[in-house]
Amino acid sequence: MPVFFIHSTDVANGIVTITDLLLSHISKSLRAKPGDSLLFNDDQGHRYHTTITQITKKFLEAKIQQIEAPPLSTRPKLILAQAVLKGEKMGWVIQKATELGVSTIIPVITDRVILKLDGKQEETHRARWQRIALEAAQQSERWTLPSISPLQTFEQLRDAPRHNQPLFMAERDEGASLLAIPISKEKLEAEITIIIGPEGGWSPKEVEAAQSHDWAFASFGKEILRAETASLAALAVLQARFNT
Repeated sequence: MPVFFIHSTDVANGIVTITDLLLSHISKSLRAKPGDSLLFNDDQGHRYHTTITQITKKFLEAKIQQIEAPPLSTRPKLILAQAVLKGEKMGWVIQKATELGVSTIIPVITDRVILKLDGKQEETHRARWQRIALEAAQQSERWTLPSISPLQTFEQLRDAPRHNQPLFMAERDEGASLLAIPISKEKLEAEITIIIGPEGGWSPKEVEAAQSHDWAFASFGKEILRAETASLAALAVLQARFNT
């Protein structure tokens, strides 16, 4: 069952009330009716198990049957810094990364990024990416929504203050495999930033900058993966490591 994200102000006196665009989706797309069960997550971390009591063209009311608290997490937050990909690939990565549990996605413009965006185009793309993340989070029953950060240049990403050592994925790098690279609990217990390049790979200047900032280089070995494949493979490897 999908979970729908709402604001805590939508909850009062044991009732969830929906009056916005979500109402149209639930009533028209899902054809929900009184008696149907719905799951809602609010911005305070609560999950509401509800039953629809009334639904009209103007509002939906659902009675809360159970309130669930989020499970305790023992894993660090995953931040994906993804060089912007062309076509539908970026949306696909955001969808799958959301399913794999990322907390933040940072779109990055690198030397070899093909897609160029001005201010208005950036906002349009970002809004679309956030919708993709919302839909994926609902379908995978996540407790929280991942955030889509404003577009950053590689230089901005490089110079941003961090609480961890970023993992820089480089093709055919002689550094440690992502399966074996040491992950210090002291440095990385709060969050991990994994940085993935574009279709054309990293430029020599970017590789040098990553080295000068002491980023940890990691790879998948001799194989060359597409950018969108590398992102999801890296997230899957890290999730598997944290779950063991």
